[in-house]
Amino acid sequence: MSQVPAVDGAVRIRLLGPVRYVSARGDVSRPGAPGPQAVLAALALSAGTLVTVDELVDGLYDDDPPASARRVVVNYVHRLRTHLEREDGAEPGGEGRDAVIATTADGYVLRLPGEQVDALRFGRLTAQGRRHAEAGAPAAAGACLEEALAMWQGPALAGLPGPFAQNWRRALGEQRASALELHLETLLACGRHAEAVPDIVQALKAYPYREQLHGSLMLALYRSGRGAEALAAYDRARRVLADDLGIGTGPALRELHAAILAGDQALLLPPAGSGRDAAAPGAAPPDARGTQKPAQLPPVPSDFTGRHDQVSTLVAALTAGRPHAVAVITGMGGVGKTALALRTAHAVAGSYPGGQLYASLRAPDGTPGEPAGILAGFLTALGVPGERIPVSLADRAALFRTLLSQRAVLVVLDNATTVAQVEPLLPGSGRCAVLITARSLTAMPATVTVPLKGLGADDAVELIGRIAGVRRIEEEPDAVAALAATCGSLPLALRAAGARLAARPAWSVTALLERVSDQARLLSELRVGDATVEAVFEMSFAQLSAPHAGAFLALSIPHCTEFGVQAAAAVLRMPERDAEHTLEALVDAALLEAGAPGRYHFHDLVGAYAREKARTGLSASEHREVVRSAVDFLCAGVAAAVMATQPLAGPLTADLHPRRTVNVDVGSGRDAMLWIRRVLPELTAVVEQAALSGDAESVALAVDVLVLVPCFEEVLPLGQLARAATALVPAALAHCGESVAGTAYYAAGTALKKHLSPGSLRRSREHLLKAVEIFGDAPRPSDGPRPFLAVLFALAMLAQIDVQLEDFASARSHAQRSVELAAATGDQSLVARRTTVLLQVEVQDPGRHTDLAAIGARCRELAGVFTRGEDVKWLIRVIITEADSLLYGGQHAAAARLYRQALERARATDHVRNETECRFQLARALLAAGEAEAAVGHAREAVAVARLTQEQQLMAGSQQALGEALRAVGRTAEADGHLARAAELYREMRLAGPADAVTP
Repeated sequence: MSQVPAVDGAVRIRLLGPVRYVSARGDVSRPGAPGPQAVLAALALSAGTLVTVDELVDGLYDDDPPASARRVVVNYVHRLRTHLEREDGAEPGGEGRDAVIATTADGYVLRLPGEQVDALRFGRLTAQGRRHAEAGAPAAAGACLEEALAMWQGPALAGLPGPFAQNWRRALGEQRASALELHLETLLACGRHAEAVPDIVQALKAYPYREQLHGSLMLALYRSGRGAEALAAYDRARRVLADDLGIGTGPALRELHAAILAGDQALLLPPAGSGRDAAAPGAAPPDARGTQKPAQLPPVPSDFTGRHDQVSTLVAALTAGRPHAVAVITGMGGVGKTALALRTAHAVAGSYPGGQLYASLRAPDGTPGEPAGILAGFLTALGVPGERIPVSLADRAALFRTLLSQRAVLVVLDNATTVAQVEPLLPGSGRCAVLITARSLTAMPATVTVPLKGLGADDAVELIGRIAGVRRIEEEPDAVAALAATCGSLPLALRAAGARLAARPAWSVTALLERVSDQARLLSELRVGDATVEAVFEMSFAQLSAPHAGAFLALSIPHCTEFGVQAAAAVLRMPERDAEHTLEALVDAALLEAGAPGRYHFHDLVGAYAREKARTGLSASEHREVVRSAVDFLCAGVAAAVMATQPLAGPLTADLHPRRTVNVDVGSGRDAMLWIRRVLPELTAVVEQAALSGDAESVALAVDVLVLVPCFEEVLPLGQLARAATALVPAALAHCGESVAGTAYYAAGTALKKHLSPGSLRRSREHLLKAVEIFGDAPRPSDGPRPFLAVLFALAMLAQIDVQLEDFASARSHAQRSVELAAATGDQSLVARRTTVLLQVEVQDPGRHTDLAAIGARCRELAGVFTRGEDVKWLIRVIITEADSLLYGGQHAAAARLYRQALERARATDHVRNETECRFQLARALLAAGEAEAAVGHAREAVAVARLTQEQQLMAGSQQALGEALRAVGRTAEADGHLARAAELYREMRLAGPADAVTP
């Protein structure tokens, strides 16, 4: 299954090529076999209206349908519903009012707007393009038609059987050919003759008998100064029609041939009115006295890639007939603003017969250009002699507007800095339009503003291929995709990488990827001649004030992928309001990007630039202070979240090191857990920097953070912390005392237990044993909360790991010791939790010391303790343990009821870890009870949720359960794939027994 960007979170159906269903998440799938696909296509092409069963039968079969045809259609619809619900994550059995396919009056209705079916959207766009063309707006028509034609991915309804598909395939193919002809005509009407030639040649390969295409090719060649080739194109058309069809050319083609032979100059211009200004129909022709018609647009970069939606938006804004149209493109340096502006300007040039003016508003040294000098250039281009150009800026602006008062001119202002710089360059005529690029121009009144980001993943790969050669993509597709990601999908960086490869054919893409993966040399590797990515960022940095420049460098040091205002205020040591103003100033300078409200992040390459700049721009003590402030803030926030949600909050936070950050607002209950989930990547990055800092206080605070985060193990993929946690261990040994070092071992063991990597389980065990060795296996509560709790929790985790390693004697010993330590506190809730771990060991042990009925009874007693203490996490765990005892005792239906009870609680509290275990155990119970289809559904959900936990044990168990359930319903090939993946995961954990058991 592939994935594409979802449009406004809406599902879509693709018919212009192989039939595909696109879920609201953007997942692309084939909706079953050709038969169900044909039914879906019939419903989609009549989206929102009834299609009867008889109509579907007639569409599937020729003149003699089988007696079972109506039953076949009903079965196809059922299979389609199942597929669509699975893709959209809906509950199965959806025939209600929210179903995508609704049953009504002896037929079905597809409940989707026509815009979400590509064939219907294609028809609407082509109709809109024709209306624009008839209204004399070829650029707008071309934009609509280009978007429509881009939807095609092969023959319509490819591979579908039946007369319905055959008839629609023919009709849609004709619509495509007609739209292609019109699109090529709009290129000619816009004066884009040379650009149209290769497109027409390509179209003729698909439609060699369409005389209109042959005529367009002759006209494009003639207008491009290639008259002899235009005549040769006519000869080829005549031969094709005569040899293949036995007919001659039509009168229109013959007349065009005669005109070209005669050298008719009228052919060199588009038809009258085809490029007229839509803003002022019937307006007087431009007054050309004393002026010239400028055509200053630089060429569009030959490797221009993607940006279809942005081009369409800009073209529509500049050709919609709105007076004083102003379009603004904003974005960071190197993102491709100029290339997009030129692509748009050339596309709309035909709508501005008065000409095109272009100027870069930035001097070669990066300083803002003076409006007076730019106006002097414009006036010269309009035919004003140098001696008649006024001296003052105001007089130059007045003369400029006077000259354009009766003209329809497009003015392109590239690299603008401020509104004050732009204002004197704006024409006064409503028939003129302005296209501006700038890093930021928030105060500029505009018809439309297009904020530009990096290219999409596919377009980024395509751009590298255009420069370095398609062969590179074909030979090393994964490496090219990784290279594009390392370049942050920034066009300037992508061009630099492509150029490096093109100039070094002996290099593999992997070799360049290794070079740019080194952060220290990343920016130096990305250069095209004298132009470098670093130089582009330097221009923006040079415009910052000293305080903002310092903040820019400081914020980059923690390596956070994203951060909020509170965190930035802590790092910058300033009030939140001042920090927010600073962050917004950096956004305006295009050196920081804003995400959700109050959230900010660096573009990958900008972050690398800032950190490199900070190496020399900030002192070692300033570096340490930034890291210390960042980890101090996170420690305060995590501690606040623990206090808001955890029963053991007091003892857990009692031994934390002093913090200077106060009043971190994380909310309470669910909000606190959501806060932890959101800052997890930020936390990981900051802890890694603390480990590298050499600062004892930062390391100690980072250890405090990692001790507390496992409180949220049910909602967080704790394995993400493994690298940071293991890096903290040597840092703690080098810079801190025994207590911090022992706690660091415990924290690393906790994270490694959840990590998705080969051998992590055994490494986890080693770290936990080391923590027990440092603190002793019998610490007393009076020795302090930290050593006592670290050993208590470490013993419980060692028991769980030993169960996975099938060393049940060791597991039981660790669990019993954990219960004994808990009993020393007198806290019955704590004892109940440790006892639950011991019962989990007993249930899993084939040679258990306690019978299953007694285990179940003890679980029910503990459930009462957890219910009274409102300890939801452990209540779910003890219910699962009781269900396990029933499952292993052969009471499959009773076990399934308990798993469902636990599942309901886990889903209500977002406990994804418990939810995963509930689902695959429920699948096993259902399978044992003979409910194989239901088992498949729950096992499939378990696999999906397990990905969120990123824990190998849960992923392996889910894959195994799904494979076994699929095998039971006869889907052997699919089953074997899941069982093989389970076996691979078990082998990576070095659990040979389970791996052998599930190998297909």
